[in-house]
Amino acid sequence: MTDRAAVALPRRALAGSAAGKGVEALTLAALVLLVPRALGPADYGGFAVALAVATGIATATGIGGPALFARVLAPLDGQRRRDVARALALRIGRTRALLLGVLVAIAAGVAVLAPGDLRPLHVALVGAAAVLGTAATLLSQLSLGLERNFAWSLRYPLENGVIVVGALALHPTAGLDGALAAITLGAAAALVLGLASATPALRGARSGQTLPAAALRFARLHAAAGALTQVVHRGAAPACALAGAGAVATGHAAIAAGAALAITYAVLQTMLVALPGAARAFARAAAAARAVLRRTASWCAWGVVPLCAVVALVAEPLLAAALGEDFRGAADALRIALVAAALAPLWALANQLAVLRERPAAVLGGAAVGAATFAWVALLAVPQSPAAGAAAAMLAGVAATSAATFAALRRHP
Repeated sequence: MTDRAAVALPRRALAGSAAGKGVEALTLAALVLLVPRALGPADYGGFAVALAVATGIATATGIGGPALFARVLAPLDGQRRRDVARALALRIGRTRALLLGVLVAIAAGVAVLAPGDLRPLHVALVGAAAVLGTAATLLSQLSLGLERNFAWSLRYPLENGVIVVGALALHPTAGLDGALAAITLGAAAALVLGLASATPALRGARSGQTLPAAALRFARLHAAAGALTQVVHRGAAPACALAGAGAVATGHAAIAAGAALAITYAVLQTMLVALPGAARAFARAAAAARAVLRRTASWCAWGVVPLCAVVALVAEPLLAAALGEDFRGAADALRIALVAAALAPLWALANQLAVLRERPAAVLGGAAVGAATFAWVALLAVPQSPAAGAAAAMLAGVAATSAATFAALRRHP
């Protein structure tokens, strides 16, 4: 196989990932539109909080994992790859299990101390969903590193779909208990998918394998960078709340940031399918490996930039039709946040080039600059124009993160 073929644009994998994101969008629409109507305002409030806690924990514990598994495993072959994959999964799994244990203990303590506010069954269901979801996230990231893209692309569509079907089926007979059980069932389904993908790939893996020396440092720096990136991506609504902007402005900021994030992470997760192949070829064809990541970013940009432009043009009627007339006021914030979403291919490319070159410090530095920029712009803009100012802070943070990461890569070619 030629070097060019080894790092050819993975069109089939990208198309599969994009299709997975399309299915995920449908399941998210059902989660947002069908479930609230079926559960009613009171039960949906409890369901939404439980879903946010369970999925938030699973997502937070997995920060930095996709880049780590893709970069470490892709260059390896055969038995060595299986051995390192097993050792890496066990090492990362132990760390995440420790963190989960602390969180579960805290939740159990709160349930005991405040029995009137939290039902033990609800705490148990959310805790189980968090544990299963964290394990499913680990296995989906492992599948990405092993280039089993089917499991990586379908992890969230499957989980969301099971949650929707489960909530609609169980709520009429079991009420909120049944709806929360659906969240646990969704996480369990995602775990089964991960096991079905990873188990055959790890068959025959030997214990006692030493991890590459730089792998754990890579993991720590990327996890820290991911945490700082969350300040930029998820800080809009908290910034409004901290500024005392009121519930309406905070809600508008949350809607704008949420829409931008849905697009941003769809782009990131689609682009990630090209990283293992590029990492595998990097040692012998560095320029070609970098080029395939740039072509992948261009491929995604051709889709996402027109999408953001169209949504921005119809922002007001779209918000009114989807959420009601009271949400037209979020249009300006949404338009600004969509510019940040349009930058997603550039942001993802900067991070993936740093991963390819094993420069986690560049990713961390860029994330630190982005978080600082977000805080500075939010401090200046949110008091004047709360929702739009928070969206502007998000845009500035994304742009600064991308620029700083590229600058760090240029300083140390």
